[in-house]
Amino acid sequence: MPKEIDKQDKADTNINNVNTSETSQDRLSNYPEKQIPLNNSPITPTSQKFRMGLLMVLVSGSLLVFGRSVIDSTIGKPTPFKFPEQIALEPSQTKLEAQGDIVDPKEFFGQPKYLFGKKYKYSVDGMPIDIDLRYAVGSEGDLYYYIKGVTNIEISEEDLRKQSIRKDPIGFYATFTRQDRVYLTACINPRGISTVTSEQFNDNASSRVMDRDILIGWLLGQKDLRDRRCLWTLMSAPITSESDLHATGQKLEKVWISWYEWWKPRFPQP
Repeated sequence: MPKEIDKQDKADTNINNVNTSETSQDRLSNYPEKQIPLNNSPITPTSQKFRMGLLMVLVSGSLLVFGRSVIDSTIGKPTPFKFPEQIALEPSQTKLEAQGDIVDPKEFFGQPKYLFGKKYKYSVDGMPIDIDLRYAVGSEGDLYYYIKGVTNIEISEEDLRKQSIRKDPIGFYATFTRQDRVYLTACINPRGISTVTSEQFNDNASSRVMDRDILIGWLLGQKDLRDRRCLWTLMSAPITSESDLHATGQKLEKVWISWYEWWKPRFPQP
C-alpha cells in the first residue's frame, strides 16, 4: 500500500513539473522579441536623389570652369586694378601727396600669386604719414611674411601677434615701434573684418561660401568659393621722442579708421 502511494505522489509531481514548465514557456512567449539596433540607417530615395543632384552640380561646375579656362586665357587672373591718385580722408586737414607705384621683384615665402602696390603720403597736423598699399591675390593673409619679405623691418612673428589689436567693427590691426618710427599694419578683406594673422584671414576667406550669389559666380567661373584677396596696408610716422609715441599712435589709428572706411566699399573686383 505505501508503494502505491509513492507512485501516485511521483506521478502528481511529474504532472506539476510539466504544468510549471508550460506555464514558464507561455510567460516567455508573451515578451516581445529583442530588437537589434542598426548602426547605419538605410539611404532613402530622397537622400539619394539629393546626393546625386549635388554631385551633378559640382561636376557641371567643374566642367564649365575647365571649358572657360580653355577658351578664355584670363580665367584665374585678377582684373587689372588701377590705384586711385586721390583718396580723401578724414579729418579734413589731411593732405595727400601723390607717390609712385610699388614693384616687388623679390620672391619670398608666403608670397601671394599676384602682388601690386602703390605709395601714398599724407600730412596730418604737420605730421607726415607714409602708406604703402599692396593688392594681394591668392594670399594666405599672414602679414608677418609680407613684412619680412618686402621690407627691412625687423620683427618676429610672435611680436607681431602680440601687437595685434581688435577694434570693432573694423577688425584687427597691429601697431609696433622700430627705431624712430611707429608702424600700423592690417589686411583689408573682401569678406569680413580686417586681419593680421593667417587664422583670422582664413576665417574670412571661408565665410559665405554657401551664399547663393557666390555659388552661382563660382559655377560661372567668375568667383572663388574662398576669396583669398587682401589690401595690405602698412602705414608709418616718425617719432622724435618717447613723449611723441602715444600721440603719434593715436593719429595713426585715426588715419587707419578713415582709410579702412574709404577702401572697404571700394574693394577691387575679382
